[in-house]
Amino acid sequence: MAAIPAEFYALANAFLFAFHNVLTKKAMRYSNPATGVISSLLINIVFLWSVSILFVPLSSLTSASILIFVVVGFFQPGLTRLLTYKGIDALGVAITDPIRATTPLFSAMMAIVFLGEQITWPIVIATLMIIAGISLLSWRRGSVKLAGSAIFLWYPIGASALAGASQVVRKFGLAAVPHPFLAAAVTATSSFVVSLVTLWYVEKSQETWKMNRHCFWWFLAGGITISLGMVCIYYALDLGKVSVVIPISSTGPFFSLIFSALFLRDVERVTLRIVISAAMIVGGVLLLTVWK
Repeated sequence: MAAIPAEFYALANAFLFAFHNVLTKKAMRYSNPATGVISSLLINIVFLWSVSILFVPLSSLTSASILIFVVVGFFQPGLTRLLTYKGIDALGVAITDPIRATTPLFSAMMAIVFLGEQITWPIVIATLMIIAGISLLSWRRGSVKLAGSAIFLWYPIGASALAGASQVVRKFGLAAVPHPFLAAAVTATSSFVVSLVTLWYVEKSQETWKMNRHCFWWFLAGGITISLGMVCIYYALDLGKVSVVIPISSTGPFFSLIFSALFLRDVERVTLRIVISAAMIVGGVLLLTVWK
């Protein structure tokens, strides 16, 4: 039986994260982003640790290398999510989302420098196609709140750079502790602590936590979905090259488009621009998969 390729796990990660976004949008109708962040990470912890206890040798926790995943959790997704939200607040989605889509470039550059991976023209062209497609897909007219405030561009740029660096660090960690479920569980735990402290410091409001019966099941489904997505990206990084895996895992907006058309028709409308964007993204994924 042939082994499952890294590209499959990377694509599954994109699919699951996109589906998680739709579930979270459903929940947000009755809650708020702070509750979404904390509840999803809490579900990550319960789900991932439960699976780890059943199937993973917990003796790996005594390895010094496990600290790599603790450190990764300080930045991804906690800090990167905070920087992204700040960018959206200051610049709007139209500028923030395309810049956040540059994560594959940062991860590819860092993989070449620190992991010794070789960059090829197909990888370069495919990465640019994916980024261009995501940028075109994310572009919206008239959504910038503070036009001309170029200094705020550092929010999404910083988030992308941290996300790219985190993928490379994860790759190092998996070489020493090759247990994706355990790695994801440790990362989710440290992210939960950082996010809890950050949101408490930033929000300082009774409205920070807003859980009710209307949003609970949506958050639960979303938390389990994103937990599986986290495991998929760890498997992808364990089996494949960072410069190939991360561009494929960044195709989430394409799946979000499909899910929105199916489940959120009042939010998304299919246009020629969206079709062109989807074609560029899928073309980039195919190029990476066939000519990596």
